[in-house]
Amino acid sequence: MKTLIFMMMCMAMLLYLLVILRRKPSQNLDSVEAIIPAFNEAPCLEASLTSLLNNRYIKRVICVNDGSTDDTAKVLEMMAARWGERLLVIHQKNTGKGGALMNGVKHATAEHVFLSDADTRIPSDSDGLGFLLAEIERGADAVGGIPSSDLRVAGVLPHIRATVKLPMIAMKRTLQQVLGGAPFIISGACGMFRTEVLLKHGFSDRTKVEDLDLTWTLVQRGYRIRQCNRCIVYPQECNTLREEWKRWRRWIVGYAVCIRLHRKILLTRFGLFSILPMFFVVAFGVLIYLTAWGMSLLESDIAGVFQTIFPLLWVTIVCSIGFLSALLHRSLSLVVLAPLSVLYVLLSYAIWMIHGVPAFFTGREPTRDKPTRYTHMVESTHPVVDKQTTAAASKSESATRSEISRC
Repeated sequence: MKTLIFMMMCMAMLLYLLVILRRKPSQNLDSVEAIIPAFNEAPCLEASLTSLLNNRYIKRVICVNDGSTDDTAKVLEMMAARWGERLLVIHQKNTGKGGALMNGVKHATAEHVFLSDADTRIPSDSDGLGFLLAEIERGADAVGGIPSSDLRVAGVLPHIRATVKLPMIAMKRTLQQVLGGAPFIISGACGMFRTEVLLKHGFSDRTKVEDLDLTWTLVQRGYRIRQCNRCIVYPQECNTLREEWKRWRRWIVGYAVCIRLHRKILLTRFGLFSILPMFFVVAFGVLIYLTAWGMSLLESDIAGVFQTIFPLLWVTIVCSIGFLSALLHRSLSLVVLAPLSVLYVLLSYAIWMIHGVPAFFTGREPTRDKPTRYTHMVESTHPVVDKQTTAAASKSESATRSEISRC
């Protein structure tokens, strides 16, 4: 029954996505400011910022150094000297991601801001940001894209994660928007907002999932939240099970805490079709697995346990989904690895039982752990500007940065 419902959802979302493929990106170039919080991001920061600075929709990048203790500050100063007024660097004491983002928003001058993470690659030659902006121009107050996976410096685990990540995010969030009126979340790795909306209802650090908290706050206050599947970005993934466990623990515990904080919207259209189904699917899945495993073990049927984890129909479906991801990443290995994505299903179920349910009752979250960052290649394209203009702009920008740093 669960598989049948899933297949029907896939068919409906595929038809819907085919309909919206006719939409065009915005032609309002050089109009968006990007805000990037950075805490100990030295290995990957230059590449991420360079890809943004080379994007034709970006007017300026604002990077907030949130009290980093590595070489983040040195990387930023080096880049600021190169890019002049295109890059505003803000140094501050560590406040948390929400505080860093809001400090950046306060210095924005554009009507629209794009928010992403320091480890995330946004292809410079992509129209993804243009599709986000087009949704804003059609009346949205905030719109989210799709965080896929950067596999250029990735091991086996990120490849397994990538097999179904993009298609599943696209289908689930589109379905949530159609049924619940808004997607479940605007990911912190890929979101565009009206600047005035963030200044009025901004991020906070009351939870470790500030993007989920803000999304639900905006929905509750009547803002129009939308999902755009034509904007794909590539954050780095965790390369070890230990880091993956910590990251999923933060997400799941934060989800449970946000349910407590936003309980007033649970019985609304958004709550019934966007928030609660995510939990009910987990509860149903845990029940099915425990029942099937219990019966197989009682009958000493080890093969039955294996078939429960890898049923033939399910393997066929995920391999089909993995083929779509393989086309995007140009890696046929994703088709073969797709069935192993069940690892993440079991991982999430285990974390829900161990940490998620207790967090719902206590409201407590673990310390935010930072995954290991990896170095990848920097795009070689740099802006071609007059040297005198660059020098003057760099001198002016350095003075501005020094003034901001003293605040």
